[in-house]
Amino acid sequence: MQKEKSLEDLINSITRGIVVYETIRFYNRIPFALEEHYNRFLNSLSYVTQEKISFSEFKKHVMKFDSYDRVKIFGIVDRTLKIFSLGENFLNEPVISVDVDISNIRHADPSSIPPNLKSIGRPDLYIARLKKGSFYDVILLGSKGQVCEGSFSNVFIIKNGRIITPSLESGILEGITRKYTIEMLREHGYEIEERIVEVKELFYADEIFLTHTSRGIVPVDSLGRKFYFSKEISSKLSEEFERYIHAKIK
Repeated sequence: MQKEKSLEDLINSITRGIVVYETIRFYNRIPFALEEHYNRFLNSLSYVTQEKISFSEFKKHVMKFDSYDRVKIFGIVDRTLKIFSLGENFLNEPVISVDVDISNIRHADPSSIPPNLKSIGRPDLYIARLKKGSFYDVILLGSKGQVCEGSFSNVFIIKNGRIITPSLESGILEGITRKYTIEMLREHGYEIEERIVEVKELFYADEIFLTHTSRGIVPVDSLGRKFYFSKEISSKLSEEFERYIHAKIK
């Protein structure tokens, strides 16, 4: 009876309130970039409540699932703040071909939904993901037609040896994997630009890759299964990133 009541309370809280979240990847049972995820979690909470969670409590919820590949931690805000977490395994599901497309759903304007508010069921991202079909991910464009981000990833293109990614001014989430990718690229001497990216640049790119917490750097095979790309550089970057992260957590 108590379990049923707790479940009912949880469902009612989700229905009435808002749920913010973070996804954290484990490398050899060590959570990567835990403090960055904690700070972004607090930032998301700050839009909807004055309540906070301590770093030690946040870490406790995360480490309950350190035997998994990743953990999702949720903050349910409905008058009061409730925290719960869930472990997931995904590395046993290999990624064979990464085909992406451009979504017909427009990215929410930053003046409407703050890009760094990570919430469950955000309409633009949720509907884009729902309609992506068999594509790995879809890329959303902003209100001015600029390239923003995938429904769960950040976007990078390579053209003539230069690596280009939409700037934060494009209205995107400041992805933690994106941040470490840019850091690694600069440390390794790559030329990188953060700026407004026009949609036509996707079609003329030499390579495209995505970044997100669960998979790191993900080279893209095709756009709309009509434009196919080399993966020569991005495949090397994907391997370099794994080594880079493992070195960081030692």
